[in-house]
Amino acid sequence: MAKIVFWSPEKGVSGCTHVAIAVSSLMGITHKTSCLLIDANSNAKKIASSYTLYDDLINANSFNDTNLGMNAIMRLIKSNKLSPDVIQNYSKPVLKGRLDILYSAIANTTVETRENLTSMSLIAKNAAELYDIVFVDLPKTTTDDGALRVLSQADVVVCVVPQEIEKLNNVLKKINDVDELKDKKKIFVLGNYESGSKYNIFNVKLKYKLPEPIYVLPHNYLFADACNDGNVLDFLYRNINAPAKDYNGEFILRTTEIVEEIAKTLKIKE
Repeated sequence: MAKIVFWSPEKGVSGCTHVAIAVSSLMGITHKTSCLLIDANSNAKKIASSYTLYDDLINANSFNDTNLGMNAIMRLIKSNKLSPDVIQNYSKPVLKGRLDILYSAIANTTVETRENLTSMSLIAKNAAELYDIVFVDLPKTTTDDGALRVLSQADVVVCVVPQEIEKLNNVLKKINDVDELKDKKKIFVLGNYESGSKYNIFNVKLKYKLPEPIYVLPHNYLFADACNDGNVLDFLYRNINAPAKDYNGEFILRTTEIVEEIAKTLKIKE
């Protein structure tokens, strides 16, 4: 069904993957949807290690397993055997019936990296035939045709932007210059957000007057620790009912706001 892409045009912008992990996980927890989170960044391990302890992944040889993740999918594409069912077969269930993750590909050359990204739109299209929502954590670029093709096919693009004004000016200009995003449903998220900054969400909204909604994902070191320890789902479940003024409660609240904006756009009910 729907394809949601998390993306930023500039490599120096941090927090994009954390936004993808938080939003897709909370969507799976709070809504009756089948979701797939695809790690489109070659040689990346952050998404996989957010749900399973990194050392356990290494000991199980998960990143080199040809029967799991993007490596297996790429092999099937080359033999013209890709289908929605096999994408699920090579994905890792982390929340039964609600959330699977597709590990990133191992790429040894820039050519392989480009091939992986070129195939991503086909993978997401097939996955969307089986899952209610396909989330894609896309590499930060505006120059790769494969990435631009994914953006053009997305139902919603979550644009993760920095809180620093100098960088924000440049990032917003780059986003505005991407033809594939013209008339596209976009959601802006200030990543690693610090509410005490002079450039808080209220001042950013006032300064830029963007027609699209703007949300935040607060910097939360406990969530970051959970990503490092493979305990993201445990973190979210433990804090799901925390008061909004609580440190973790605010993180849940802000993540929920993004989830609900996506759900409203896609007409998804709890």
